[in-house]
Amino acid sequence: MSIHEHDPARIDPCLRLYNNRSEEKAQLIRSDGTVVHQWAHAQGRSWHYAEMIEDGHLIAIDKNHSIVELDRDSNLVWKFETPSHHDLARRSNGNTYVLSGRDRIDANMLPDRELYYDCCYEVTPAGDIAWSWFAEDHAAELGIDTPLPGDYGFGDWPHVNTCEILPDSPTAARDERFRAGNLLMCGRIIHTIWVVDRDTGAVVWHWGPGELIGPHMPTMLPNGNILIYDNGNLRGPARGYSRIVELEPLSGEVVWQYVADPPDAFYSPSRGSAERLPNGNHLIAESDSGRLFEVAPDGTVVWELRNDMKRADGRPDPIYRVKAYPPNALG
Repeated sequence: MSIHEHDPARIDPCLRLYNNRSEEKAQLIRSDGTVVHQWAHAQGRSWHYAEMIEDGHLIAIDKNHSIVELDRDSNLVWKFETPSHHDLARRSNGNTYVLSGRDRIDANMLPDRELYYDCCYEVTPAGDIAWSWFAEDHAAELGIDTPLPGDYGFGDWPHVNTCEILPDSPTAARDERFRAGNLLMCGRIIHTIWVVDRDTGAVVWHWGPGELIGPHMPTMLPNGNILIYDNGNLRGPARGYSRIVELEPLSGEVVWQYVADPPDAFYSPSRGSAERLPNGNHLIAESDSGRLFEVAPDGTVVWELRNDMKRADGRPDPIYRVKAYPPNALG
């Protein structure tokens, strides 16, 4: 990896966790590139995404096969086998939400053609499914006309890439739909983010078409707004650059956005993440280029990492997400 600390005085002191898409390990680093900790678990399949939880444990998604939990010494402490992908979330009760899916024909959605339909499972430590949510059951609530057009050009629907547990927030205090414990999700193919009521499974709020193009990783901010990675590309509709937007969810107003100068200097058509840091900066994964960077509120890039690992075709190995943790996260 190549690290550039463009403006050290303005860099947030957080630790940064990331993993290459071609490896079975994750690294927690300081902004200068010092590796604070590393987790690795060889199964012969690379990791899609990993995040740190309590006690220095790490949960990793082995795409389309399983999720694994490792202790801080990389010992396997838990595993759940499912066609997992994109995201997970650990509940305070020890259960884990994980995105998964099933190949099937659904006569209501797309007759006579098999699609991969996304779902979300809540899994207990014993490996039992305590709750489930199936995307195709909620098409009408998402504002989707069914059946889908006969020339529907994707092999999956709706390509869910986020399952975040909503925290307490000022928006929750104003609107019950956003109460803590509900789930915030994102469907890349339908250009939509939404909230699922944990008790009923209903989609109680959604937003995005006409504003977002192929988005990723909505996340609730402490002020009750939602930060969204708006990729700007999806096999046809294309803006030609990515942006980060802050949405006031009750009004539907975009109250802030980050666009590079020139705009196409920040562009990841198919992956990405963004997180607001304690000092007000944003930690961003421009995933397709293997670039991580931190940008100040005025748009100045103060820190940058470029992945030196290359794929067989010579392009940078993607970094799906980067996640920030406090400097003392490992004690």
